[in-house]
Amino acid sequence: MEEQTQTPFEMRLSDVPSVPSPPLNLTYATCIPSNGAVFTQSQQVRLPINAPAESFVDLKRAYMKFTIKNTSGEKQYLDPVIGGATVIDTWRVVGGTGALLEEVQHYNAYYAMLKINDNHSVSSSLRHEMEGAATNSCLDLNCITGTAEAALGATGLTALANGASRTITHRPASAFLNMDRYAPLGFCQGITYIDITLCSKEMAMICASDNAGSGYEVSNFELHIPVLQPGPEFAGMFRSAMASGVPIQIHSVGVQNTQQTITSAVGGSETLTFSTRKRSVKSLVAAVRQNAALTKDLAPSVSCFLNAGITQYNWGVGGLRIPAQLIACSTSDKGELIANTQQALGYYNSDLRGVDCISALEDAKPVSLYYRSLSDDIAGKNSKCFFAIDLESYNASYAGKNLAGQGLPLVLHAQTGTGIQSVSAAIVDTFVIHDQMFVLEGQTGVMSVNS
Repeated sequence: MEEQTQTPFEMRLSDVPSVPSPPLNLTYATCIPSNGAVFTQSQQVRLPINAPAESFVDLKRAYMKFTIKNTSGEKQYLDPVIGGATVIDTWRVVGGTGALLEEVQHYNAYYAMLKINDNHSVSSSLRHEMEGAATNSCLDLNCITGTAEAALGATGLTALANGASRTITHRPASAFLNMDRYAPLGFCQGITYIDITLCSKEMAMICASDNAGSGYEVSNFELHIPVLQPGPEFAGMFRSAMASGVPIQIHSVGVQNTQQTITSAVGGSETLTFSTRKRSVKSLVAAVRQNAALTKDLAPSVSCFLNAGITQYNWGVGGLRIPAQLIACSTSDKGELIANTQQALGYYNSDLRGVDCISALEDAKPVSLYYRSLSDDIAGKNSKCFFAIDLESYNASYAGKNLAGQGLPLVLHAQTGTGIQSVSAAIVDTFVIHDQMFVLEGQTGVMSVNS
């Protein structure tokens, strides 16, 4: 007697594919600012997300468009890593009742941190065409003295002549726009909106050291969102479920940014204390930039990361050193630093499969210069390394470190040598990557966030 076995998928020749249920009608909506058309430095752009009544929004597929114009009077260049996305300094999402759902300070630096190690083929093609990133992903740009026009024009940076414009297409690295479920915005009270604060004119673009000048304006802001409209039967069922008190919860991964300063002093051990009260911290990532570079139009202010001469580091989390032994990150010992960065950034559908550090790809024997090199310590050139640690117990929601009940628990212990301290003060952005849950209160239609 033949054993009873299941028919292999390849042999099910008469199967009829099932129809998704419930059926959803897909349309696309374009959201435009409600507070103006043309904006410039330090101004706010408010983008209401106008979802039709009783609809869902697939925020993962949303993208943003805007036009950036050079008004400096001189030729300027877009940032080598994220192009025109530098103009977004602070990113906020505000619910229909005024509740703050998300806030990322120094959003442009955060986005640059996520993208700076994309491989050359990605940055020189996709991100160059969408955001205006450079076609050469490893550049020798000095964050202190700037670069002359003759050298800057040959680097592969995207140039904008005075009065010229470039259209930027940006997919935001936002917790709200990366929910793991469709967002029921058409069932919420009020209109949720995105609030963007634009950066300073010196931070937006780069100018040559012999043609100094800065100024920009942005216009034609658009947020494109896919809208899914269910039939009246499913919409009624969803309304009934909300009214009955069924919790509507949608998970995402967000980030909190806090800053500290490494003062200009002799080298040695640095202890930097940061604050967070998040309930599930997945990882910590610290990025270092020069304070002076943030206000210089000669420097790539957003993506000019430095290694500050740090040769060893670890984190103090709630009074416990993690790891107990210092992580090495010297010029001749970069692998451990890369391994920890891979783990810490593994929550964005990428485990950092490579690091972009090869100079002069056209050379017969190209060399690795730009990940963590000695010259980066004091010369103010781009470095692509960060000081990260993974804190998640296992790969699941809310499996991170619970820091909700502890005060000032995050301490970065770093051996700095001389490094950036011999030049000027540096700002350290610590990005706390954490779980968060968007909650829709069924009876009132109010959306809030728990983290």
